[in-house]
Amino acid sequence: MRIETPDHEAVSGKCGELAALVDRHTDGKGNGAHATAIDSLGFMRECEPDTAIRGVSEPLLAIVLQGKKAVLLNEETYQYGVAQYLVVSVDLPLGGCAVEATPEQPYLGFKLKLDPAQLCEIIAQTNPSINKQESVRGWFISDASPPLIDCALRLTKLLDAPQDIPFLAPMISSAKSITVF
Repeated sequence: MRIETPDHEAVSGKCGELAALVDRHTDGKGNGAHATAIDSLGFMRECEPDTAIRGVSEPLLAIVLQGKKAVLLNEETYQYGVAQYLVVSVDLPLGGCAVEATPEQPYLGFKLKLDPAQLCEIIAQTNPSINKQESVRGWFISDASPPLIDCALRLTKLLDAPQDIPFLAPMISSAKSITVF
């Protein structure tokens, strides 16, 4: 359950802006994962619920922008929705599917591959009291903050300035600039 706060309303609005950009970049390209001109950045689009995807997930940050998603690890299922994110800190055999998606309102997601060494350093520095059970699991789901969505917006908007990608993308997508933990 989520308590509606001014922060949540601001994040939801920014997620709507980011969803519009992701929709523009994925519209007409079908369902599934979509690569971008930025190597570490990808988008997800699903127009129907329950299309299961299974595989080994590398370290990543995944933000739900529209719809809702379920993630499966062994026998456990977790759902997360708009303005929530998943961080996977190690390679894990995960399954997942969109649970809220229609052709008119597709599930839209933002996915950023993370460097494992930088991720471990950030977690150690910014969250020294991390729950041991969560650190053993290798992943967690949380509510997004306005600075996280701002960073995702800046990175996605960079796709409209391809000449700037080689210079700016590494600075924006660096795990050190994504201190959300």
